[in-house]
Amino acid sequence: MTPSREKFDLDDLVLRLRTAAKCDNPRAEIKTILEDAVKDPQHVSEGIPAFEDNDTILFEDETVSIWHCRFMPGHSVPAHDHQMSATIGVYRGAERNDFFENDPNGGIRKSSEVELSAGQVLAIGPSAIHAVGCASEEPCCGIHVYLGALTTVDRSLFDMTDNAVLKFTDENYQRLISAD
Repeated sequence: MTPSREKFDLDDLVLRLRTAAKCDNPRAEIKTILEDAVKDPQHVSEGIPAFEDNDTILFEDETVSIWHCRFMPGHSVPAHDHQMSATIGVYRGAERNDFFENDPNGGIRKSSEVELSAGQVLAIGPSAIHAVGCASEEPCCGIHVYLGALTTVDRSLFDMTDNAVLKFTDENYQRLISAD
């Protein structure tokens, strides 16, 4: 008889990430914790609650923001920045991150692409600009951890059609999503 394993504990993960955000090397600690958490993606999938919204804040204070993010097949979010370091751990599907750099002619241009499959983790720096989308036939789900209070910082969205930088607001975000 095989011993049963404990159910995935999202509350415990959030607590460990909160603690790591306050340590001497939070980026490395958070990455290690997420790598350990998503190394068995099926375990996470079986134990994580079904969230109604695609983006759900699990916790936020001045040191860390922890989100559950779901991207639907064929959908992506517009290029944006965070103004803080971020770490992404994918546990279902595949997530595509398109990275951008400043274009000498103004605006931004795509510089690279990283695809994360279930069980993989990616850390990005505070000046990164990226667009995120689902790269699988099933929804892509992951835990996104930001080193700061994401909902309180001035951020930017990048309108690729008009080559314009916009203030990150819900209205601008929704407008750019519907432009995809």
